[in-house]
Amino acid sequence: MPLRLRSALVRGLLAGLVAGVLAGGVGFWTGEALIDQAIALENTETTDHHHTAGSTTEPHDHKHSDEEVLIPRDVQRAGLVLATALTGAATGMIFASIWFLKSRRSRLDQPLDGIMPLAVSGWVAVAAVPWLVIPPNPPALGSSDSIDYRTGLWLLAVLLGLAALIIWFVLKKWIDSRTGQSSAVSNGIPVLAAIAIVLLGWQMLPASSVDYAGFPGDLLWNFRLASAATQLTLWLSMGLVFQFLMERSARKSARL
Repeated sequence: MPLRLRSALVRGLLAGLVAGVLAGGVGFWTGEALIDQAIALENTETTDHHHTAGSTTEPHDHKHSDEEVLIPRDVQRAGLVLATALTGAATGMIFASIWFLKSRRSRLDQPLDGIMPLAVSGWVAVAAVPWLVIPPNPPALGSSDSIDYRTGLWLLAVLLGLAALIIWFVLKKWIDSRTGQSSAVSNGIPVLAAIAIVLLGWQMLPASSVDYAGFPGDLLWNFRLASAATQLTLWLSMGLVFQFLMERSARKSARL
């Protein structure tokens, strides 16, 4: 493995770990209380349903409820930062690999200048577009039977975001090669094309079939904002830390 690639991967791993820990902290601080509220609301509705249905169905319902609690909340809280750290580490290595391949073909005099634009592009494609197309919901919304279906929709949304990003990149590169310079037109047309791809794909995706009736709108909106803040923290922190580590490595190499 070339030394430069190995160096980028190691620093991408470290940047992803740091970003994952920061994102986990943001997620814990902004989202855990909202999840507890949603679960408490769900438990209240379940209890009211048991009282309404009568004692003949109560044993069966309690058994079903116990089976649904696969991971206790205390374990979920403890594992949140660990999960985001591992996710960040994996994302950081992928990010470093893409930056390394891109920097070898880049015309920039300073390839490190492309790190933050790449991080923002990754956030838009992998986080922002899926957040808009398939907004995240707290645990009280949606049935456990539809988890696979909703996960499939999310993956389609990620592919849609990546497709829009590729369309933007290819179209901008083609226009720049034709005009010989970057301009408002060469920058605006690819953006509009990417937005059109997202809107078209959004209309073509099937509905998520989530019933929002009776669920507090402020709780739902705050949960989605917390999810967005967590993703934004992950990608921006990863880009900033990776750039810091790579610049430090470049300065050290220049002194040798």
